Amino acid sequence: MKNGHLDIDLGKTAIFAGLPEEKLEKISAIVKVVEFPANHIVMKEGQSGESLCILIEGEVEVSKSLVLRSSAASVDPRDKSLIRLSSKSLPFFGEMSLFQKESMRSATVRSVTPSRFAVIELADLVTLAESDHEIGYRTFLNISWVLSERLGKTNDDLLKVTTALGLALER
Repeated sequence: MKNGHLDIDLGKTAIFAGLPEEKLEKISAIVKVVEFPANHIVMKEGQSGESLCILIEGEVEVSKSLVLRSSAASVDPRDKSLIRLSSKSLPFFGEMSLFQKESMRSATVRSVTPSRFAVIELADLVTLAESDHEIGYRTFLNISWVLSERLGKTNDDLLKVTTALGLALER
């Protein structure tokens, strides 16, 4: 892991869209930039987490275990790749840690290429949101929109899987 400096416009990220420049400067002050080589586990399913990441350079793969296992288990060939994310859209992940006490990561994120991330600790974001309500309102509203979109897609995918399973069992 290598630390760097933030050289992106946070206003172009889905999480901070709609905030004025002076608010984005406050957010920049709590961001830590980290770099990882290709094939590095950025977040591991089942491990505790208290930060969120914005992918600012590179590509990552998000996967989920298809079997129940302990959090100490290594990557399993039965892990299912859910999606590959590119820094072109400045995606964020790890945000569920903002809404759960004693949060456990719900998926594994692995760098596919050398990658850079803007990392924000939960405690720092909550403190900033409490001291600046415009930042708090806009950030949490943006997160809720993205989470709602992701939940809708998950519901659609689950319906497809259960329908396919039902059809297969009828044979």
